[in-house]
Amino acid sequence: MGRTKERRKILHEPSSHEIFYCLCGMPSYCKILADQSDDKPYIDFLKWLIEKNFFNDRTEKISIKKIATDFKSDSTKVTKWIKIIYEEIFELNFDKPELFQGDGIRLSMYIRHYDNGCTIYTSLPVLPREFETIRFPFVKGKVGTDQFWVKKVEHQIEDDIATVTLWLDGGTLNKYREFALDKALFQGWIHFMDIYDKHSFELDDEIKKIYKN
Repeated sequence: MGRTKERRKILHEPSSHEIFYCLCGMPSYCKILADQSDDKPYIDFLKWLIEKNFFNDRTEKISIKKIATDFKSDSTKVTKWIKIIYEEIFELNFDKPELFQGDGIRLSMYIRHYDNGCTIYTSLPVLPREFETIRFPFVKGKVGTDQFWVKKVEHQIEDDIATVTLWLDGGTLNKYREFALDKALFQGWIHFMDIYDKHSFELDDEIKKIYKN
């Protein structure tokens, strides 16, 4: 039996500037981290950013060098702190989701785009439905895009506690493509493992060939 060719992974490598703008769009998450991180080496820098409102009042693009200069530090330290702050928000969100879940419907979101993924616990005023679009700029540094569509909604009830989980896929939804993929899987025209072994654009090529013939 021949070996399955290993799929080339598509991984997102964000710049420090991209991560900074992810933080800019979610100052509430940064405040939650600041309240839980008094002993962290970045805490003074983080509190300073919060006081500065992440430079959101500026109309021009701000550089990491400019941020470091204003804080009277060097770019290397600021770059390191920005990346650590971003990662530790995700860690805190996972360890203490209740800090990030306020009024509304509490849920978890499994987010993926190509070979990049993350999980976020949050709350929303209404529950998104399958195939609806969600914009979430904060996770762009993790997965490489800020636009997603709802692939699946799952409700779980256990011991009188209801939980909701959303599966979000990156990119733009094409309903016809999803229906065509489901039909190809149902008919056995493609193997279910192809979903995991191939990129979406590779599956698209196969589906087009199937329906063309």
